[in-house]
Amino acid sequence: MSTNPKRHYSVKEYFEIEKNSDIKHEYIYGEIFAMVGASRNHIRITTNLTTKLQNQFHSSTCETLGSDTRIRTNAHLYRYADVSVACNAEFEIFEGLDSLINPILIAEILSRSTARFDRDTKFREYQQIESFRYYLLVAQNEVLATLFTRQENNMWTSQNFSNLDDVIELPVINSRLNVRDVYLRVQF
Repeated sequence: MSTNPKRHYSVKEYFEIEKNSDIKHEYIYGEIFAMVGASRNHIRITTNLTTKLQNQFHSSTCETLGSDTRIRTNAHLYRYADVSVACNAEFEIFEGLDSLINPILIAEILSRSTARFDRDTKFREYQQIESFRYYLLVAQNEVLATLFTRQENNMWTSQNFSNLDDVIELPVINSRLNVRDVYLRVQF
C-alpha cells in the first residue's frame, strides 16, 4: 500500500503563498490549510464581539482585531482567530506581512464541526503565547459561551454562560460583555 507524502512548506514559502492569495491560510508545522467561509450566525457573533469590545477601548491601549489578523503561536504555527484583543499590540513582520504576537484574549465561534478542535487543539496551541490570558468560546447554535482564564499559577479555570442575562467579566482588559449583546440578531 503506498501513500503520497504530504507536502511540507517552509515559513518563507507559506508567507509567499499568503502574499499572492485572495484567501487566508493557516500554517501548522509545515502544512498549509485554506480557511473556509462562515455562517450567518458566526458572522453576527464575530461582529457583535468585535464591536462591543472595541467600544470599551476608547481610552485604552487595547484594541480588538478581527478575523483577518494572523496570530503567531510559535515559529511553526500561524492561525487566524475569529476575534482577538491585544494591548500595545506587537506584530512580527515577515516577508512584508504582519502577525500578531501578543494577544491577551482570543475568541473562537464554535460550529458543530470545529467545536472539539477549537476546544482542544487550538487551545493547547494558543497557550504557548505568553501574553494569552482569556480564551472565549462562543457557540453559534445555542446560547453558550465558555471563558477560560489563565490564573497567576499558569493554571486555567473555566466558566460557562448560558443565560442571556449573564455578564462575562474580563478584568485584565477592563472589559465586560453582556451575553445578550454577544447574541444580538443571532437566530437559532
